[in-house]
Amino acid sequence: MSTLNYVQHGLATLPPVYADAETPIRFDVTLKAERGKVVLHYEQAGAGKDYIAITADSVVEIVLHGDQLYFSRELEAITTKEPLSSFYGGLEYDGYDEKLDRYKIVRFQARYNAGGKYGTRHGFNINVDLLQAFHRAKPKWVTLTIDPEITNPPPKDN
Repeated sequence: MSTLNYVQHGLATLPPVYADAETPIRFDVTLKAERGKVVLHYEQAGAGKDYIAITADSVVEIVLHGDQLYFSRELEAITTKEPLSSFYGGLEYDGYDEKLDRYKIVRFQARYNAGGKYGTRHGFNINVDLLQAFHRAKPKWVTLTIDPEITNPPPKDN
């Protein structure tokens, strides 16, 4: 029996910085069937990395793909494993599906960890609801937590 308590910390209500939202860092999360298996794939768009690399004060946009994956209604969409409110905040929801009362897109502000060690990892959670089926015309959901990382600052390219 484990005696450890798992804690999720919410992002700061207000953003720690006001970054340019015109070119957000996009992180795509996709759930699909591939060769007879269920595949969960996530990566920073255009970078091919399975983590979010913060190289400057930024807006981070997380987009869920697939017909069964939506941000959780009961939990905050994004949480962290340790208190990181001085780095991340201002969570906003977008891409609302009126029929299912769930969202597909979230954005938040990220403050660059100037002076931090290269490759500093900040664990965060993407809390989603997985649409299982419709039972008596009502959707049936299972809540899951996806566990990628933010590197702030990212590893040094050699």
